[in-house]
Amino acid sequence: MGKKVSRTRALAALLSAPTIKAAAEQCGISEKTMHAWMREPDMAYALRQAQEDMARGAMRQVMQAVGRAVAVLTEIMEDAASAPMPRVVAAKTILEQTIRVYDLESVARRLEAIEGTLSDGQVQ
Repeated sequence: MGKKVSRTRALAALLSAPTIKAAAEQCGISEKTMHAWMREPDMAYALRQAQEDMARGAMRQVMQAVGRAVAVLTEIMEDAASAPMPRVVAAKTILEQTIRVYDLESVARRLEAIEGTLSDGQVQ
């Protein structure tokens, strides 16, 4: 009889392996078993929470780098001794990203307003 594989080990494999099949192989179980475990409410919840935690961690790292990235782009953009093309690309990048952030914030504000309306029971 094979060794017993814990759901915790399967969860760790799902978080680190590139595919479900690879995670199952890493644990020594069938892909069918891994899929069955993933349908279990507790396992599905734990996997979702772990994935969200990983995404939040990655987002924190990205956010910490944003200031440095903008500083580098600003330095290139403002360097009059630099060739025009890198300066234009840097300026364009800053403008495009600023517009994206503005758009996302606008969508977030509208979504919050809709959620507020829904929670107040004004929309049925």
